[in-house]
Amino acid sequence: MSQVRIYRQGLAHLLDVEDGFELVAATSEVDTAVTLPGQSRVDVLLLDMTGDMAGSRGLDTLHRLAGLCDVPCVVMGIPERTADVVSFAEAGIAGYVTTENSFTDLLDTLRSATRGEFACKGNVAAGIVERLAALARERRTVSLPQLTAREQEIAVLLESGLSNKQIAGMLHVQLTTVKNHVHKILEKLGVRGRAEAAAMVRKHRLAEAGSGSPN
Repeated sequence: MSQVRIYRQGLAHLLDVEDGFELVAATSEVDTAVTLPGQSRVDVLLLDMTGDMAGSRGLDTLHRLAGLCDVPCVVMGIPERTADVVSFAEAGIAGYVTTENSFTDLLDTLRSATRGEFACKGNVAAGIVERLAALARERRTVSLPQLTAREQEIAVLLESGLSNKQIAGMLHVQLTTVKNHVHKILEKLGVRGRAEAAAMVRKHRLAEAGSGSPN
């Protein structure tokens, strides 16, 4: 997805003629992009984070996608600064390319994303690990009586924007195990999707913090 039509069409053509790739759709509309995984078989989504999608709008879109599907998302055009990449990693990206990367780098990143691999520089990896450690501490700060201890852990990680694959990697469990837990969390909380579950967890945690309840 890119806002510039010529750029979007050119990149779509390059991807469509590349061996091993099949283009499903190319769009400039956020609402269209977030519905694609439910309409077609999509293995990976590519989002352009420049222009109007830079900053909070792009992050909001990623959070929406994380709440709707488990299709890996690769973003392009972000700065390779630790803080920026960590923010996008928290939003659930499966890979990224910067403005300095080549088309070959993009192809490699897309292929890695479909295999569940996330490649980044050492300093960025360290920042992500540090953030995950902070999330591990945070996951003890919410108390939802209807959920088991493990479900509460996963609920907080879900609220933080991590994908099922990222949660599975962090907790060292199978992806299917996380999916089963997420299904049970949605059922127990009486919500229809990840976004609603995340909002409920966030509201509950803030209410606890405001009331001074012990962790």
